[in-house]
Amino acid sequence: MRPRPDTVDVLVAGFGPVGAALAGLLGKRGLKVLVLERDDQVFPLPRAAHVDHTGLRTWQELDLLDRLLPAMQANLGLDFLTARGDLLARIPGDQSSTSGLPSSMYFFQPALDRAVREAVSAMPSVTVRLGAEVTGVAGADDHVRVMAATPEGELLDVAAKWVVACDGAASPIREQIGFDVEDLQFEEPWLVVDLVLDGERAQSGRAICLCDPRRPTYSIPMPAGRHRFEFRLMDGDDPATLLQPSRISQLVGAWFPDRPFEIERTAIYTFHGLVARNWRHQRVFLAGDAAHQMPPFLGQGMCSGLRDAANLAWKLDLVIRGGASDDLLNTYEEERRAHVRSVVESAVRIGRLICTIDPEEAAERDRRMLSDTRPPAQRIAFTLPALRPGSLVRENGGDLFVQPSGADGRLDDVIGSHFAVLARTPALIGPGPADWWRERMGAFVAAVGQLPEVPAKGVLSWLDSHDSDVVVVRPDRYVLWAGPDLDDVTRKISACWLADPGGTVLGESSGRARDYPRGSRSSSSSASTAPNPPGP
Repeated sequence: MRPRPDTVDVLVAGFGPVGAALAGLLGKRGLKVLVLERDDQVFPLPRAAHVDHTGLRTWQELDLLDRLLPAMQANLGLDFLTARGDLLARIPGDQSSTSGLPSSMYFFQPALDRAVREAVSAMPSVTVRLGAEVTGVAGADDHVRVMAATPEGELLDVAAKWVVACDGAASPIREQIGFDVEDLQFEEPWLVVDLVLDGERAQSGRAICLCDPRRPTYSIPMPAGRHRFEFRLMDGDDPATLLQPSRISQLVGAWFPDRPFEIERTAIYTFHGLVARNWRHQRVFLAGDAAHQMPPFLGQGMCSGLRDAANLAWKLDLVIRGGASDDLLNTYEEERRAHVRSVVESAVRIGRLICTIDPEEAAERDRRMLSDTRPPAQRIAFTLPALRPGSLVRENGGDLFVQPSGADGRLDDVIGSHFAVLARTPALIGPGPADWWRERMGAFVAAVGQLPEVPAKGVLSWLDSHDSDVVVVRPDRYVLWAGPDLDDVTRKISACWLADPGGTVLGESSGRARDYPRGSRSSSSSASTAPNPPGP
């Protein structure tokens, strides 16, 4: 008789930045999580190098932001230059962000990975097994059987309610199950070179893309005295020769002619534009590079994976605790696939524009862009898209909610890892639908006047700009809905995919949604309701 397998709520395959973030978000909610990672230690060389404010916001939720930020370097922007050095376009990196955090930062991945792993591994409900490689998955009605092995020959047998494959671009789990992948028809070989510099940093923090058809090149400053170059492989290049230190020194020497440096890492990558067509198969999900791959021209690969983790974590928590049917989990693919596909398309579009190796096409591009009368920062536009309308994105929803921050705190820290219902006046969150959000969904419910001063002003300004009196913010900080009162949205959400206290799933077509008392939209401030914990 085979021994009974260990049982966990969620098994996360892969302990890179995305897998670690997901495990941490689940562990913070008290779920029993097992992480299986093939490698037995942090990869010692940098791979990812950039994070935006959305990724920083996820690390903030894990209480890691103030630990990670001091070791990072601000990205002042990315300049696109012609072969002669003329400025074609600029993507600013130092503008303000919705999250109230730096909009764009560079980091040294080995140090960051160690810090995140240490914090996640210390969570009481999270178990991490390094050097354990998943060898097979088998689905059942109410769990997934996962088999793994260690180099010492130990065999692991785990029953997980849910499995999330964060196991990288080659994703063995994705390949075993047979997830289909959409190819956005971008495939280019590039040489990546990481340097350790002697002395001061190479530049102030501005990255450069040299749009030279003879060899498109990226120059990227990094913290910890490092610098990254990415060189396009050209027709006729011999990869083995290109990887020789003498050839790399020639390529780098054109940029640093009088600058000592040490070559830390060299690798040839083929940049792809790929998105999985399906992100869920029964009880198995894809996240991070297992679900999508993009050329690095916007620095959004890891950032997109962190957004996957933030989107999925709270939904898994709600389902595992019996607060929703597992139909809720279908919204993960519905929301994230469209969002990340748009980002991949933007990265591919910019890659094709600036990395052409046809001299005539490059000359025409230069002529067209240099004659553009708009400022350089407006010639290549990229903004993160909103989530598309759906069951969890209602009127005025879909955008990342603001995080006003001041000496009295950051808004997310006040709210915690919860839904938030924020209202212009206490009367709008009096007895009625607000009770359902508070008691049924564990939401943080507060009037603006009950928030710390700086966050309160920011929330009030957001409500004014959206002509709304109440906003419902999801645990991943995206706006679910905003409008005049909670009545209509509460009825829709409560009837959509939530289970009643006895476990019966309420579907919109069932006609069995609970009747909630209507709330008042009075502007009177005499009513009072205290925000529920965690509070300021």
